Amino acid sequence: MTLYIDSKLNFTDSNVVSTLGSWHPSLPLLALGSYNQEKGGFVTIFQENGLALEGCEWPILLSNQVTAMAWHPTRKLLVVGWDGGELYIWLEYSWARLEAPHNAALTTVAFSLGGGRLLAADAAGSLSGWQSASGAPLTSFHHQLGDVITHVTFCPVRPTGETSIRGLARAAVAGDENALDALAAWRPRTTARMREGSQPDNHACYAAQDNGAILYIDHAGSCSEVLNAPGNIIFMGMISNVYLLMAWENGGALSLTRFITSDDGNITTDTHVRMAARNGQAIVLTGNYCVAVITGDNLIRVWDSENGDNDVLPNENDEVVAGDIFTSISYCNLSDTLCCGTSQGNLYFWRRDHRNHWKLISSTSIKGTVKEVSWGSEGLMNPLLHVNCITSVFILREQPVCWGYTPNIWMVQKSAYEIAITNKMELTSSIKTQITVRAFAFKDQYVALGDGKEVQVWMCSKDNDIKFSLVRTFPWKTDVLILNNDVLVGVVNPHIECYSVTGNNLGILPSTEGEGEPIGVTYTGKYIVIATMDGTLKLAEITKKGLRMPYPPKNCYQMIEDFGEVMRASVNCSGRYICLSIANAGLAPDPRLYLWDAANDVITNTVLSDSQAPPYQSVPIAIVWDGIDQRIVAVHMRSADLDRVHLFFCHEGSLYEYKNWCPNSEEYFMSDFMLCSLYTPHVVILSQQSIKKILMHEFEESTSEATNLKQTLDFLYCMTAGNLEKAVVVGTNITGSRSSVIWDSLAKECVARRRPDVGAVCLSKMGNIKGALMMRKAMNGNDMDETCQIGVLAINLGMLEEAEKFFREAERPDLITRLLSAKEGGLQEITNGSDEGENILLIKSAQHKLAKIMWANGETGAALKLFESAGTLVPHVPRMLIAQGQASVLAQYVANSNDTNLIMWWSHYQESIGELDGALEAYARANDFGEQTRLLCHMHRIEEAEKLCNKHPAAMYQMARYLEMQPDQIETAVKLYIKSGAVASAIRVAAEASAWHLVWRAGSASTTHALHAATILETAEQTEQAIALYQKAGKPHMALKLALGCGDTSAMLAAVESLGERVEPSLARKLAAHLRRADHHSHAAALLATAGEYEEALDIVEQSSAPLTEELAERLAAPAGAVGRDALLRRLADVLGARGLYHHAAKRLASTGDKAGAMRWLMRSGDADRIATFAAATRDRAAQLMAADYLRRHAAWRARADLTRHILHFYTRAKAHGKLAAFYAECAKMEVDEFGNFEKALEALKEATRCLSKTSDPETGSQIMALQEQSTLVKKYLDLKKLLESGETNDGVASGQQLLRALSGRPGLVTEEKVLKLLVELTPSHPDNPTFEKQLQKLTQQPQEDAQSVDSTDQSIEEVI
Repeated sequence: MTLYIDSKLNFTDSNVVSTLGSWHPSLPLLALGSYNQEKGGFVTIFQENGLALEGCEWPILLSNQVTAMAWHPTRKLLVVGWDGGELYIWLEYSWARLEAPHNAALTTVAFSLGGGRLLAADAAGSLSGWQSASGAPLTSFHHQLGDVITHVTFCPVRPTGETSIRGLARAAVAGDENALDALAAWRPRTTARMREGSQPDNHACYAAQDNGAILYIDHAGSCSEVLNAPGNIIFMGMISNVYLLMAWENGGALSLTRFITSDDGNITTDTHVRMAARNGQAIVLTGNYCVAVITGDNLIRVWDSENGDNDVLPNENDEVVAGDIFTSISYCNLSDTLCCGTSQGNLYFWRRDHRNHWKLISSTSIKGTVKEVSWGSEGLMNPLLHVNCITSVFILREQPVCWGYTPNIWMVQKSAYEIAITNKMELTSSIKTQITVRAFAFKDQYVALGDGKEVQVWMCSKDNDIKFSLVRTFPWKTDVLILNNDVLVGVVNPHIECYSVTGNNLGILPSTEGEGEPIGVTYTGKYIVIATMDGTLKLAEITKKGLRMPYPPKNCYQMIEDFGEVMRASVNCSGRYICLSIANAGLAPDPRLYLWDAANDVITNTVLSDSQAPPYQSVPIAIVWDGIDQRIVAVHMRSADLDRVHLFFCHEGSLYEYKNWCPNSEEYFMSDFMLCSLYTPHVVILSQQSIKKILMHEFEESTSEATNLKQTLDFLYCMTAGNLEKAVVVGTNITGSRSSVIWDSLAKECVARRRPDVGAVCLSKMGNIKGALMMRKAMNGNDMDETCQIGVLAINLGMLEEAEKFFREAERPDLITRLLSAKEGGLQEITNGSDEGENILLIKSAQHKLAKIMWANGETGAALKLFESAGTLVPHVPRMLIAQGQASVLAQYVANSNDTNLIMWWSHYQESIGELDGALEAYARANDFGEQTRLLCHMHRIEEAEKLCNKHPAAMYQMARYLEMQPDQIETAVKLYIKSGAVASAIRVAAEASAWHLVWRAGSASTTHALHAATILETAEQTEQAIALYQKAGKPHMALKLALGCGDTSAMLAAVESLGERVEPSLARKLAAHLRRADHHSHAAALLATAGEYEEALDIVEQSSAPLTEELAERLAAPAGAVGRDALLRRLADVLGARGLYHHAAKRLASTGDKAGAMRWLMRSGDADRIATFAAATRDRAAQLMAADYLRRHAAWRARADLTRHILHFYTRAKAHGKLAAFYAECAKMEVDEFGNFEKALEALKEATRCLSKTSDPETGSQIMALQEQSTLVKKYLDLKKLLESGETNDGVASGQQLLRALSGRPGLVTEEKVLKLLVELTPSHPDNPTFEKQLQKLTQQPQEDAQSVDSTDQSIEEVI
């Protein structure tokens, strides 16, 4: 939001007429060519403040006038051409004349874009080229062309793009990679720094002559004609670096043609338009491929050369002075502003909005008729407008509107000298001053105004809060004013200065050389933050004594990666957090928001959802913290489409966006606006030079009490930070809250954060009981996951698009279709959409509903097609056509249709109207044999009906129905009913005819209907057949009762076997008595056991010789908890053992805990494997010892290694160390006697010794000695064997003889016979070998004693070995 403040240029002479004006491209310098009768022609250079540049002596030519002027693009170099052919330059505060080859009036003077070449042309057709890169221009070439050059346009060296903020944003979104880089030119100081130094240049240009010829002048100065226009060329300019736009007059009309340029200078026509226009001064390029032309007295046409669109200005709603004539037009690239001057001195300003439409943003007036307007700039930042009214000249400066705001009073600058005041009661006043207001500050009762030279302090009246009076004025050259606690803060580069409101200097906050000069100063409360050119952030506190820095300065280059420059920075009211936006190292705006925690020296960043990836959609241009609450900050984001204000809450050093704070944002943000202030609950903006307060959504119906505001802010803080549970608690405690607004906001936040549990609570708080019940059902059911639950929540909040997204994510096409069908026009959307991935049943339902709607609207054809698609032809299509009297159409439609349901409906309809043959034919088409048979029987065509009976069960059923009515065909009817599967009908017919054998036959045909048939037979006293059917129906208890009633023992036995243990106790006793009398003792015992009479059941078994099966044994076993269970089980075990069922006997004793007794029964069975398994499972030592003794004595453990392991394990578990040692000794003897393996025998002897060492029996000493003696002999035997096998025969023989003497007459594992066999076998060549053979023969001839039996497990070690 800007104002245009005019300054009239003052000449030293009077009666001055200004003829030409030219702005320096990058500096705020305006050169004016003027004339008066006394001095003749002269040139004056003015500064942006309207004062002439000091130290310059203006060249005065009494008889000549200025005809052409041009500034160098970057240097302070001005070239002026006169009507006498003179060419003067102004270079760094001095004037000089160039020796130019011109004798006629200069018509054109122009510099190339980089300033390296200067072209000058005169009215005689002479053209000169100059080198002007440095120093004074030097002649490069000269041509005498003959025809006058009227326009010169230099070719660009690289894309310049569009430099307006909105235009750059549009280009960035469209994919222009340089667009956002150019946005850097819109930040303070950035562009100036970017443009310093030499610029790339292109010396080639196009020149237009007065005869319509277009010349191309290349880098060397050579000229070539590229076009001959059919008219007088009045305008020429470059569009988007590749297009040349020319305008010429021909036949009273204006032709605009766009040409495509090539590197060699050739041009090709691209597009063309023809329109009416007054003169060439009324044409200007307006950026973005557009050109504006004044085509009437008060009409401007803007033509888009890219797409051919036309805009007409002024718009219908623009207020323009009647009868005013547009005289001149100019466009400013910096601010995307089009200015038009009029004959009555009015100036109108238009600017493009986000939709690329021109809107009138401002208008002002000056004295005089406007001849010329042209735009310049202050350091390529602030636009300046030159207005030439011939006898007077003005400079209009564009500056932001000054404003001030407090909750009770606010102020807006209305003009250069007036500040409008409004209080909360809508009372108005104003401050009118004599200075041009360029700086403004308002706080409490003071207002400070500054014009860059002096500062005025105004004070509020005690009686009237909108009346202010001037109290003090003092000099101070500052363009920035900040006021707090009667202290003024301003910027006087490169320092920050402080004054009191009385004008006393309170000191400065200096800037060091490394920090750079300040480029941005903002404040919140008593804290200010200063951003410098070199990336330093300084935080200062305003005190009564001046500025104090609570924290040291921070260099952003050290904090932020890829840092280029600070764009905006703002501090919160507590002075802890600083929010800033930056440009990167390439000076392109960074879309992220940075938050610096000054207390902890930590920096974080936040990216908006629409700026996650390039091309970035929006960039921050203003940042404002709340003046009271330190947690909330507002950010003005600019994008290609629309400017918006985003609110954030600061939580633990991070920013969380507070969304949907303004549901009607477009109402405020569609027009140009500026974010001013943030005072909860209002966001304050400046729009159309007036303050607007936007109330946050959650405060719409709340009271203005401070407590309520604080509670609502706490609620929003918790909600935004993601602490939803605490937000529910805080929202519940808000006083005076009767609105559901806060709960609606929290519920929507639950949708965003996927929290259906908290969302359900919000619905109930909102009073949406139906929605709360829906959420409860969705959350308690198993058919919806969390994503679907969020979708249901979104539906209850009216967020249908979000709900559809959630359902698609959850892959629930059924829910998607239901949602769409509930929407207005949803049925049409479903039926026209794709069936892929959708629930086909719900789609069909939607098609059916839409068809019924079309039927009601009389759209028969469309309804018919939809009924076909939905598969619901019957009964709707026949009803529809019959109701409309179109029976013939229906008949034809049925004849052409293959829909079985429709054909059947038509068959029934034909039959109902008596068309039996037609109905029969239709039944045949539908392959309905049952209906055919029924109708044939009705028509008494029995033979044909009988032929169909064998084709389908339905035909049999219909035939049976017919035969049922014939008394002599009952049996045939029953048989047909049975064949067709209609068993119930067969039973009914047979029972009605008292044909019990047919009832039994029908019941036997189906288990499902057997019970019904049995009941009928029981009633008819057909007991035997009834019992059989009860058994077939799976009801043996009913068969048993019936058998008991009639005394049928066989039936009883069959029923008992079927029921097993499911017999009732009372019935079991009766049956047992009956069966015992009938000598069925086993069944009687089983029934008594079922009734719990275990003693009596065991008596029957003991007294009878009835077989005792395993199943009966299981029944006789008393269950746990039965009285006397152990005694019953022992008695049962004795009975089982007496019958030879040793395993079952052992099982029953084991159930009582008698493991040893169970082992005795198993030992009687002789099953070694079961004995071993049982002993391994039990923990009873006695049982394990018994098992080990049995296996050792009776089992073939020598042939089975697994039994050997069991024996060792059982002896070890029983801690029978003596028996274990004896078993090891026995194993050693087995290894020697059976396998000759003395090594294993030695190991077994060692194990036996270790076992004996564990026992405390005093008699084990002799046994240990015997084992050790045998171990020694076995070892000597093994040593002897090793000597002989190794070839040491003599030593071996000696050792053998020694061993023979030790074994003489002694029994053991090693005997004389074994040693002699070894010597004879391994010493065949030794002299003593014959002696050994004789001794061996002598031993073998001696009578052998009978080997002792080893059946006893109580043998001593000596006996074993």
